[in-house]
Amino acid sequence: MAGCSLRADQSALGIPGFNPSAAGQDDQANAQAALDYLTPDGEMTDGRWVPGKETAERWEALEEGRWNSSSLEELTAAMAVSSTMRGSQDEETSAAATWATARSIEFAVGQVPLKDYTETVKQNLAALLANSPDEIAGLANGGSLEVSSVYGLSGLVTDTQFETVLYRVIDDENAADTLVTAMLGYHHYQIDSKMPTATDPGETLLGRYQHAGMTTGYLDGIAELRAGDSTSDTIDVADIRTVLRAQAYVDAANYGLLSDATMEAAATGNNGGPFSFYTEVDGKPTITASDPMAPDAAQGYMNWRTLVNDPTMHMLDTEIDAGYSLGYDEGQAAKVIK
Repeated sequence: MAGCSLRADQSALGIPGFNPSAAGQDDQANAQAALDYLTPDGEMTDGRWVPGKETAERWEALEEGRWNSSSLEELTAAMAVSSTMRGSQDEETSAAATWATARSIEFAVGQVPLKDYTETVKQNLAALLANSPDEIAGLANGGSLEVSSVYGLSGLVTDTQFETVLYRVIDDENAADTLVTAMLGYHHYQIDSKMPTATDPGETLLGRYQHAGMTTGYLDGIAELRAGDSTSDTIDVADIRTVLRAQAYVDAANYGLLSDATMEAAATGNNGGPFSFYTEVDGKPTITASDPMAPDAAQGYMNWRTLVNDPTMHMLDTEIDAGYSLGYDEGQAAKVIK
């Protein structure tokens, strides 16, 4: 097999041009090296990337390999970093990365028993899943990778395969944090992209935050499902919901959806002075926020919330909680291979 340095007893793969220690960094050359290793040849056919002979042989060899922890950790690092290329502006590169992501998920389910999921393997695979945010959000919303063509991984992996990897990694605290952070960022990006052109900003914001609630509920549901099998629950749902609510209030304020009385409370409600997140830009009241927002910082917005009876804040609370409940049920019902 050309270009493959894999031996059954070796401790590292030696992927040309790939540095496993840099896998968590924003290094496109490293990601391209990993993708080239996992997809050495192939072509676009009818909008899908189809592997060539060398790629098929590469994956046959990977599936037949006898893995130790070091080589498995390097391989999953390559899988994770190559999945970042799903966001490439080049159609063929993006499609190849999507195909490699699907095969990586299949590999993680079919070739790696749960006992071989080290902390590093879990964190690598969590990063890979975090690069499939549309799929996570879709499953949280009751969608399926098997009956819809709207997701990049549609038809390439089953719901069971995707959710099994999610289930197997989410008991690691760092892996869970990677997933939660990525999905909070994903939903906030969705809000920022849709709100400026929304015909009904209020309804759009409520709907977007319900979807964000679904995703956090879904991840928590799977984490609790995993915790029920004698592992710790790695998701602090109280903190996450506090962060979501705080972000929702910030967005509502800055899109002009909160009452004058609520904005006045931000300016004067902190012992007669402004809260730290209140400022004025060109004379206009503005609510600021750190990105990402930490739970302790989010608590300040909760203190603001207690001072007012704002209908938009109330509706946001309701939609986030409703979304969480729906998503939690989806997570608890996840199809997993234990």
